[in-house]
Amino acid sequence: MSDFNIVQSVQNRLGINKSNARSDNFLGSEIISNLPLQMSLFYNFYFSPIWFTATLTSLVLKHSALPDTYQFVTPTIFCIMTVCEAIRLYFGYLGNLQERVPELAAFWMVTLVLQLPLCLLSLLNTDANLLPLEVSVQVILLLFVVVELIVSTSTIRHMTSVQETKFNLLHTPNREL
Repeated sequence: MSDFNIVQSVQNRLGINKSNARSDNFLGSEIISNLPLQMSLFYNFYFSPIWFTATLTSLVLKHSALPDTYQFVTPTIFCIMTVCEAIRLYFGYLGNLQERVPELAAFWMVTLVLQLPLCLLSLLNTDANLLPLEVSVQVILLLFVVVELIVSTSTIRHMTSVQETKFNLLHTPNREL
């Protein structure tokens, strides 16, 4: 099936004719932001200061009891996670609310490549003398990261599909079959 036939079948299913297919009112009317992703980002945004405070407190309390290598590695991981979390939340909000695929893809990449491995490392590393407070906030952060990763994957797919359809409707010439 050619691209033109696909666009025509989409137009027929949506009940639009060629005169309003090029209209910006029609193309901009659908909201494609994802509410579960936005809710997760919202709660994660308000949980982040709690995570920061609890992890910093745990780090200060246990720093002298850590082995020499962990006295350097643990604060470094904490600093990287803090910066990644701020960048991640910024790209998540921007990508989802403004329906921008590049920013949402950046959010997805930072989550998958940086934040998820760092969360797992800080949670599963038994040599770092984890405190119960630290474990509890790391588990909550890991849950946020996993949920946001799963939901953002489907959101990116949906956003890309909708934007592809909009592009095809705008750039398909008016020709009769």
